[in-house]
Amino acid sequence: MKKIEFIFSDFCNIYGEAYNMEYLGRCNPEIEIINTSHKQVPYFVNNDVDMIYMGCTTERKQEETIGLLLPHKERIQELINKGTIFLATGNSIEIFGKEIKDDGRIIPALGVFDFYAERYMDVPELRHNSQYVGQFNPEGEAPITMLGHKSQFSFAYGEFPNQFVDIEIGIGMNPKVKNEGIYVNNFYATYSLGPCFIMNPLFAKYILRKLGLPDELAFEKEIIEAYEYRLNELRRNLG
Repeated sequence: MKKIEFIFSDFCNIYGEAYNMEYLGRCNPEIEIINTSHKQVPYFVNNDVDMIYMGCTTERKQEETIGLLLPHKERIQELINKGTIFLATGNSIEIFGKEIKDDGRIIPALGVFDFYAERYMDVPELRHNSQYVGQFNPEGEAPITMLGHKSQFSFAYGEFPNQFVDIEIGIGMNPKVKNEGIYVNNFYATYSLGPCFIMNPLFAKYILRKLGLPDELAFEKEIIEAYEYRLNELRRNLG
């Protein structure tokens, strides 16, 4: 069995992120999804896992999540270094940076990567909603066109090693850059929200291959047709 842990699934699931795990589990019966609540020690701390997933949460719970994960920072870094697959979506990407700035407050984060986030919750004109199209260039494989949806009160600034997505349409980690997310070893992070595997079936296939499983998808024909239709619509309307 391939074990995938959904960290704090009770906190980090405000845009339907649970369906990333639901869908991946339906793709192959050899996948076991481990849902960890915020009241539990993460399973990965004392056990081997094949993949770790974290979705979007509220700003208040984001700070609580940082506090819950800080005691396990060294273990997280160890797993990243050894190539364990991580996927972080929405504002969970900020948990892995140095800090979050919020109206004069500095909230220390895990410090795994050298960037910081800045919140603009009290500045309505800086609240951001958009969609993106971009290219992911995995090592040793053909490029994958990625689709994403953003709705955020914050942006990230600083150093972004090995960007995850090179933006074609839309914005990156902040409105001034076209690099979106983080791609280090098998760590993938993006500000995109919701069920990204359903929105990006070619990326789902890629992750299945990384897990050492056949890259056969549940409802493959329908989901790829929907992806291609959405991609063409975005390029026609936003390109």
